[in-house]
Amino acid sequence: MNSLLTNPRAFALIIALIIVAGLAALNDLPRNEDPRPANRHAIVMTEFPGASAERVEALVTEPLENLIREMPEVSHIDSRSSAGFSSMSVTLVDEVARSQTEAVWSELRDKLEKSQSMLPVEASKPLAEERRSYPFTTIVALTWAHVDTEPDVMILGRYAEELESRVRRLPGIDFVDIQGQPREEIVVAVDSGRAAALGLAPHYIGEQVYRADAKNTAGEIHNSHMRVAVEVEGALDSLERIRRIPLRQMADGSAILLGDVAQIKRQPKLPHSEIAIVNGRAAVTIGVRMQPDQRSDLWSLAVQAELEAFRQRLPANVALEVIFDQERYTTARLSELIGNIIIGFCLIVVVLLVTLGWRSAIVVAAALPLTVLFALACMNFTGLPIHQMSVTGLIVALGIMVDNAIVMTDTVNRKKQEGMSGLQATQYAVKHLWLPLLGSTLTTMLAFMPIIVMPGSASEFVGAIGITVIFSLLGSYLISHCIVAGLAGRFLTKHRRTGWWQDGLDAPQLSEKFKASINWGWRDHYRYCC
Repeated sequence: MNSLLTNPRAFALIIALIIVAGLAALNDLPRNEDPRPANRHAIVMTEFPGASAERVEALVTEPLENLIREMPEVSHIDSRSSAGFSSMSVTLVDEVARSQTEAVWSELRDKLEKSQSMLPVEASKPLAEERRSYPFTTIVALTWAHVDTEPDVMILGRYAEELESRVRRLPGIDFVDIQGQPREEIVVAVDSGRAAALGLAPHYIGEQVYRADAKNTAGEIHNSHMRVAVEVEGALDSLERIRRIPLRQMADGSAILLGDVAQIKRQPKLPHSEIAIVNGRAAVTIGVRMQPDQRSDLWSLAVQAELEAFRQRLPANVALEVIFDQERYTTARLSELIGNIIIGFCLIVVVLLVTLGWRSAIVVAAALPLTVLFALACMNFTGLPIHQMSVTGLIVALGIMVDNAIVMTDTVNRKKQEGMSGLQATQYAVKHLWLPLLGSTLTTMLAFMPIIVMPGSASEFVGAIGITVIFSLLGSYLISHCIVAGLAGRFLTKHRRTGWWQDGLDAPQLSEKFKASINWGWRDHYRYCC
C-alpha cells in the first residue's frame, strides 16, 4: 500500500484501468429490458378428433398426467379437456436450476414419445411446447394494403415464410414464429354428372390421384461401386400437374384427364387453426425473439435493416408493419434509470459540498463514477446483463457506495489538520480503518444475500439487484482504500479556512453556532418539561 501511495504512476494506472474496464463493459454487456429467468413452464397438447370431453379426459389426459407426475422435478399440473383436445400446463419446482431445465424438458419429451402406445390410435402424438414462455422482442405484421378487397391470407402466408427464412439468418436470433398463417389445401371438386357419364366412380378418381403422387423411390441402381436411388418424375407440385392426371385411356389414343371432370383450386384449409387480426382485418404476424446475450439496440438495428430491405421487395398490395418493438420500451426504461442515477449523483454532490466542503466533496464524488465503472466491469466478468434490475441495483447502492469514501476522506482531512503530512495521514487512515470499514461493508453485503440465494424465478428476476449492490460495495471498499485515500492525502490542504464552502459545516463559525443552537434547544426543552 505504501508503494502505491508513493508512486503516482501506479496510482494513475489503477484509475485508468478501472475507467477502461468499465467503459468496455458498458459497450460489450448484453442489454435487455427485463431479466430472463429459467423456463420452468411448458404446455402439453394432444388432439383426439371426434372424441367428447369425457373420453378425452379418461383416455388421454389422465394417462398423461399419471406419466408426467412420475418426474420428481414436476411441481404442478393444470389440465383441461375439451371436445377433441387435451392441454396440460406443467410447472417445475423452483429448485430446478437454470442449467437443468433443458435436461428436464428433454426427459419430458422422451416420456411423451413413449406414451403414444398408451393412447388411442386416433389420438395425435403429444406435443410439449416450452419455447413460448418468453415474450417476443419484435413482432411484425403482413397486412393487405387494399382496404376495398378481401385479404388473401395465403399470399400473406407465403411472404411470411420468406421473411422468416431471411430473419433466421441474422445473428442473435433465438426463435421465430408465424401466427395467422393458413394451412393450404388443394381441393378437387368432381363434377358428378360428367364423371357418371364417362363411367368414372369417385373412389376410382381418388385412387388415380393417389397413384399419380410419386413420393417414394421407384427402385435403385447399384453395382460394385455405387448405389443410386431412382425416383419417378411427375410429383404433384402444381395445379396444372394435378389437372393432367390421366384417368382413362380411350380407344382413339386420347385420354380423359382429371381436369376434364373436376375443378382444381387451392384454398385455405377450413376451419382455420389460428387467425391473426390487425386493425380489424386478417393478417399474418411474425414474432422474433432475441438471444439473451445480445445488445437489444444493436440487434434491433440489424432487424430493422433486414425488414426495410424486405419491404422494398413486397408488391403494392402487401404492407409490412412493426406492431411491437421491445427496444422502444428498453431504451425508455434504461434512459429513465440513467436519469435517476444522474439526479442521485447531483444530490449526493450537493450534500457533500454542504457538509464537507468543496475539496472533500470532489474527492468523494470522484469515487462515484469509479465505483459504478468497477461494478460494470464485475458485471461483464460474471456475464450479468444490463437491464432494469441491474441498473436498479446501481441506484439502490448509489447512496451507500460513498460511505467508505466519506469516512476515509474525513479521517485523512482531520489528521492533516492535526499536522500530519499527506502520506502520514493517508497511511494512518488506511491502517486504522481497513478493518472497521470491512466489517460494515460485509454486513451490508450479507443483507442482500437472501435476494440472491433464494430459489426459483423470483431470485433470477430480482437477484440482479443484490448482485450489483454487492459489486458496488466491493468497489466502494477497494476504491476508498486505494484511490480515495491517496486523492485525499494529495488534494486536501492542511490549513483550515473559515468559509463553509471550503470546509463544510465543520467550519469554526458554523460549528459553534450549530452547537450553541443544539445546547439551547435541549436546555429550553428541559425547562419546559420540568
